[in-house]
Amino acid sequence: MVSLSPLSFLLATATPASPTVSVLGYGWGSPSSPTSAYPGYTDFPFYVEIGAVGSATPLSASISFPSGSPFITVEGNQAGVIQGSGYYLAIFYLTIPSSVTPGYYSAKVAVDYSVPIADQVCVESKTFNIQIPVSAVDFPIPVGIQGGTSGVSQNLVTGEGASPLTISVSNPSSNIVDNVLVNLTLPSGLMSETGKKFLTFTIPSIPPQETIQSTQLVNVTQNAIPGTYSLNYSVTFTNYLGYRYYATNSNITSGNANVTLVNIPLTLTIYPKTPITFYVTSASATPSSLVSITLRANSSYNAFIESVTPQTSLTLLSSNFTPTTFQGTANFNYTFEVPQTLAPGAYPITYTITYEIFGQQQETAVTTFVQVNYYNAMPTLSDPTWSTLATPGTAGVTLTFLLTNPLPYPISDVNVTILPPAGMSSTYTSYVVPTLSASGQGVNYAQVPFTITLAQNVTPGYHEIPFVVSYFSSYGFHQVRSQIPVYVYPQSQLLALVSNVTVYQGTQAELPIVLVNYDPVPVSSVSAELRLTGLSVVGFSNQTFNMGPNSNATVIFTISAQGVGAGSYPATLTLVYNYEGVTKTVTYTIPINVLPAQNIVDVSITPTEVYYGTINNVTVRLIDTAQTPLNNVVLKLFGPSSEFSLSQNTVDIGTLSPGKSYTVTLNLLPTVSSTTPLPLSVEVQYLLPGSGVITQSYNFSLIATGLVDLVLQQPTISFSNGTLTVTGVLNNFGTASANFVTVYVDGNSTYIGSVPPNSPTPFSTTLVIPFASGNTSTARPHQVKIVVSYEDSIYQTHNLTYVLSFSPSATHFNTTFTNFRHFKSSNSLLPEIVIAILLVIVIVLAILLVLRKGKK
Repeated sequence: MVSLSPLSFLLATATPASPTVSVLGYGWGSPSSPTSAYPGYTDFPFYVEIGAVGSATPLSASISFPSGSPFITVEGNQAGVIQGSGYYLAIFYLTIPSSVTPGYYSAKVAVDYSVPIADQVCVESKTFNIQIPVSAVDFPIPVGIQGGTSGVSQNLVTGEGASPLTISVSNPSSNIVDNVLVNLTLPSGLMSETGKKFLTFTIPSIPPQETIQSTQLVNVTQNAIPGTYSLNYSVTFTNYLGYRYYATNSNITSGNANVTLVNIPLTLTIYPKTPITFYVTSASATPSSLVSITLRANSSYNAFIESVTPQTSLTLLSSNFTPTTFQGTANFNYTFEVPQTLAPGAYPITYTITYEIFGQQQETAVTTFVQVNYYNAMPTLSDPTWSTLATPGTAGVTLTFLLTNPLPYPISDVNVTILPPAGMSSTYTSYVVPTLSASGQGVNYAQVPFTITLAQNVTPGYHEIPFVVSYFSSYGFHQVRSQIPVYVYPQSQLLALVSNVTVYQGTQAELPIVLVNYDPVPVSSVSAELRLTGLSVVGFSNQTFNMGPNSNATVIFTISAQGVGAGSYPATLTLVYNYEGVTKTVTYTIPINVLPAQNIVDVSITPTEVYYGTINNVTVRLIDTAQTPLNNVVLKLFGPSSEFSLSQNTVDIGTLSPGKSYTVTLNLLPTVSSTTPLPLSVEVQYLLPGSGVITQSYNFSLIATGLVDLVLQQPTISFSNGTLTVTGVLNNFGTASANFVTVYVDGNSTYIGSVPPNSPTPFSTTLVIPFASGNTSTARPHQVKIVVSYEDSIYQTHNLTYVLSFSPSATHFNTTFTNFRHFKSSNSLLPEIVIAILLVIVIVLAILLVLRKGKK
């Protein structure tokens, strides 16, 4: 409704000398019940309120529209006026086409009125410009859609079939709307119950400013592609006056009302059956060890992993997890510590994972187990062996496994249970071994046979047979679960029989392979190829050949283990042959064992005791124990530089001859200042003819100790009144103290104790000699033997022997010796007289030899 202001009306009525009329207001409906008009309204009342001033009396009114105006008048554009209280009212009936755009449209209202002049009544007319409003249609708006019902949300999952789908529709208007239909275009792979690609929701009525939900069943087929889709829809409804409207969200000009439909995006998510999968590895460990577990996430869609929380009795040490957005595969590593006090058993680790996919947050949990044993080793099966050629269709063939106990304690009641895969069956699946000894303490292995039947349709090749080994020990009951590959041979093809091959590092070995044709039909154009990882093939004896029925042939490969470490290396044998005009190919995997090289060079080091504070000569002796010369021999020595230094760390020796020895003398200077073990590592590299470079390593331990250089100085013999007194000074010119020093003079001992370096220590011994009561002038020459005994820093006993010779010529004398005989021994006392005689003989022989040369 449009009205004039009260002031304008009062001013108009305040001038009775100017009779006129005016438009006081206008609008749709009636002055007492104004309303809005929308496109599509027909014969709808439009009123105009007219005011009269002075003696003017409104008689009638008419309405006109400019060219192009959308309004259509009903029953003409003339209207009479009805007198009201202080004003007059004219009512026109207009039709608004559905195609009208909401807005304001111009119109003219002409009012005819009478004015008395003297005795006459004059009719005058006055025209007014007005703006007629057309309002936009307030459509019910779909504000949300979800899988499930109004009370329970439920994801739509590809291939799950009939599922509830609920839409929420809001009425934003101030009046009730009826017969609301929402027609929804479904994404590909979704259909209505009747197989249509659209779904219609019907809501009888929606009160003003309220939201109503409606549920329909939708068929989610296998063809539904996971993802989030924006949906197109149309809305049809009847307003409170009975007018029906229709519009779509994708095109605002569609339908029967040229109005703006509030376009709130309507999205629907289709979920895959498994939007994201989590896998976690398991492990075995021992107390006080570390164990690594990998959590792996797989998704074909964008996913965000928000958090991962592991729960376990183990101790989490580290993890590389960070919140991650990924598509494809994401791996997260966790390292746990197994506590020292943890008893053997299976300990769970449960990962609680929070993630977001397709805009929704989800939570799941996965659990793995860590098998804690007292030892890393555990009883297991190995070496599967068929009693005969096992091919598809073979019945009653014996399959034998080797059961081994690697534990350092015996086990009992060992129950081996196999779980034959598809295509295999066994007459029994469990076998009990009463007891197995501890490793290295008796029979710790046993043969475990099973009778197997192979189905005709079983696929040749390797088949994993799961097994469970349960047993008792002094630590309780244990179980081991694992699987072992067993080979099913194909029919009508060449078989390769290979025994275990062993080759030493740096050497070559022949690998004979026996090819067997069990078929009664010959094969031709047989060729063999061997591919190795790490090792190399340096020779092959056969090229292409033919084989008769039920025959065999041998091919020989020469394998080199040059420059590889010890271990097992896989070899792939490929056989190509012609069978009945058809070229066939068969592949075998052969394990080749490389053992550590034998020690061909014998190495020794002397001495093993060296002295700190001085340069020592150390001799390294090498002997070639092989039956062939060794070339390009290189000697390398290593040790901690903080403890000693060597004059040379690498020595090029060249060639070592069989059975011959080679010595290298090096200078070694210990840098320690106390008795210390010195670790010395020796490495010998050489070229073995017909093979390759071989390296041998050795470890030696030397002992560095202080040098004791104890010397007798200033020995003096005094004689008086039949008593002989022997005195002297002990001096240590070494770097360590001489301990437990004792001086023996002709068997009479004097304990000195310790003689430190550079600390002259005197001693004196008194004894009675046999010639004391005789005639000293005629006494024969006499000797005094002095033995000095001591221990060095490593408690080794050493003896120093001195012999003093003198001839008594008076009752009293005092003699200091400057030249005397000296013997040193690291063992017990030797017969000194024998040593003296030997020395005299040597001296006499030397003198005679000189005299003889002089005569010539």
